Amino acid sequence: MTPPTPSGTTVSAPAPPAPRRPRGLGIWLKIGFLVLAATAGVWYIAAHWGETGPALSEIGWGAALGSVPLVVGAGVAGMLAWRRLLADLGHPLPVIPAARVFYSSQLGKYLPGSVWTFVAQVELAKFLRVPRAVSFAVSVLAVVLSLAVGLSMAVILLPFGAGDALRQYWWLWLILPVLVAAIHPAVTTRGINLLFRTFRRPPIAVRPTGRGMLAATGWQILSWCLMGLHCFVLVRAAGAEGWTVLPLAVGGFTLAYCAGLLFVPAPAGFGVRELALGAALATVISPQSAAAVVLVSRLVLAAVDLGMATLSIHKPKHPEEEGT
Repeated sequence: MTPPTPSGTTVSAPAPPAPRRPRGLGIWLKIGFLVLAATAGVWYIAAHWGETGPALSEIGWGAALGSVPLVVGAGVAGMLAWRRLLADLGHPLPVIPAARVFYSSQLGKYLPGSVWTFVAQVELAKFLRVPRAVSFAVSVLAVVLSLAVGLSMAVILLPFGAGDALRQYWWLWLILPVLVAAIHPAVTTRGINLLFRTFRRPPIAVRPTGRGMLAATGWQILSWCLMGLHCFVLVRAAGAEGWTVLPLAVGGFTLAYCAGLLFVPAPAGFGVRELALGAALATVISPQSAAAVVLVSRLVLAAVDLGMATLSIHKPKHPEEEGT
């Protein structure tokens, strides 16, 4: 019963605070996911070491290690694209906390199914007070943007790397306009709200802007270029000659990686990505050398994912480092 005030009116008692998940439980769930995903990533490398070892000997440790900074740079650019989309929806994060969420969540792709990266980003960003709906919308936006940019680059670059590539990949032109249109802010907003309506969720409060999408697109282009250059380094080490190898490596890698993203059941697009990349590279080097490049590339990507996730877990000693 609410007590009366001196003026005779009654004042409603404050509502009890909503129950919250104990912070300790949330931290243990986070640690459990990271351990499980990291274990899957290590197993991913170890299970294929029997075939990767000889491939690494053929390509050479120098080329493999030389490609690592390019993959790291691609990961940084990808994180900055995701961070820019998050800021565009009204939740800007400092670089270090954003990197911690992004790189840790990338381990989710080594678990069966493609949903775990989404789940990890949503739950880890919640610790930084980003609503789940916003994190999920940004994750969807990031995947659509990655596919649109990657397939666009493949369509543009592949014809310059192999004479019959356009005839092989003509079907990309059919889906390219749809993907490019999908990153327009108006189309993106409608698509996300439709998805939310399907799950009986309210629409997003802040809409993506053209400026934000353009900035994120720039970071994503840089990410794909660096990934493609990593492949180029390995292809040249395998014996390919001539500058036509460059557009083939970049375009072939982006096409293969996008194919892996679209193949939901396999961890990290395993199988589909390797087949697509090997087929593209076999036009300039022998099938055996193409297979070696594919295997070494897979090793480098997995090792960088594990390394960056491990570094991102480190908590800075000084609070001001968080805001860097």
